[in-house]
Amino acid sequence: MKQTQKTIDITRKSDFNMPVKWRRKLQIEDGMRVVFKVENNDIVIKPASNKTLDVMSTVGRKGLIYLPKEIRTYFEQKGLKSFHIDIEEVEKAMILTPLKE
Repeated sequence: MKQTQKTIDITRKSDFNMPVKWRRKLQIEDGMRVVFKVENNDIVIKPASNKTLDVMSTVGRKGLIYLPKEIRTYFEQKGLKSFHIDIEEVEKAMILTPLKE
């Protein structure tokens, strides 16, 4: 897993830009659909398959990723609002891990 220096506060913003370097590593392009999964309090974001019932979002211009309301609400109810972002190159995923507050 590749560590980054980027964090996000989901109570302030519901979206963030994914740098070009990360998008290339994860093979994510503008207009693609990504899926969000919650695993052990982490938010895992990866390219979506054609048909899925998971929570999804479309990657916007310049890698803009919108965190769906269902995901934000789930973590806000747990009191978790700030996340550190890591890149998992093998699984082609971005992982948002809650910061200890």
